[in-house]
Amino acid sequence: MTSNPVAVFDSGIGSLSIIRELRREIPAEDLLYFADRVHFPYGGKSHGELREIIVNTINYLKRYKPKVVVVASNTPSVQVLEEVKKAVEDVSIIGVRPPLKEAARLTRKKHIGIMATGGTIRSKELENQIRREVPQHILVTKFDASPIIDLIENGVHLENERRTFDVISRVLGDNVDEKIDVITLSSTHLPFVKKYLNALLPTVRFVDPAQTVSRDVRKFLAFYRMAKKSGTGRLQILVSDGKREFEKSVRAMGVREPIEEVFLTF
Repeated sequence: MTSNPVAVFDSGIGSLSIIRELRREIPAEDLLYFADRVHFPYGGKSHGELREIIVNTINYLKRYKPKVVVVASNTPSVQVLEEVKKAVEDVSIIGVRPPLKEAARLTRKKHIGIMATGGTIRSKELENQIRREVPQHILVTKFDASPIIDLIENGVHLENERRTFDVISRVLGDNVDEKIDVITLSSTHLPFVKKYLNALLPTVRFVDPAQTVSRDVRKFLAFYRMAKKSGTGRLQILVSDGKREFEKSVRAMGVREPIEEVFLTF
């Protein structure tokens, strides 16, 4: 098993923010990155549709014999991960969730924000997580970041600064930094516009869960004695649709590995 890859997927370019951290945390490991653009965006899917897509995707990735599968998207991790784990018992799965405990610990104004897809924002599962992890005296404001996520998936943030600023400003509204001092980046796409967020709201701290997930993967591999001890890991990239546009975006982000288009039956 030690030479098998760590598989990472979401509905597009978002996984790259997790891949970036995994390469720092576990540099010897081979990584398989699957951008399932056929099913973009996850945030617009119903609970049942999302569960089916994630189960089918993990079953598809089994052919690569992964040590562990990272569901590198908050939307399915929040909404359906526990159901998926019961449906797919023969592969280990790690998700990514809004880092609410960390945000609650960091806030001084006792008011935090959550930027996520519409599906995550509206889900009862996120509401349950807030109740479990955020003390009652801390206020929570949710921001539907779906317009920003669409813009990132289409590479607009790489070539149109003004439009990117406008969309982010519209999502966040005015005077956010007067009441909120910590916001979670609860979509793996959002770290790619962090420079815009920092420029708009320099006094707000943006919390990215990618480092936590990467540490979880490293600990998992060490615990089960599956970690590769030496060498430099390679990155294999698969995309299920729109290879040309996807390639253009990832090349602009400095990714040089070849990209293979795959065709799904689900």
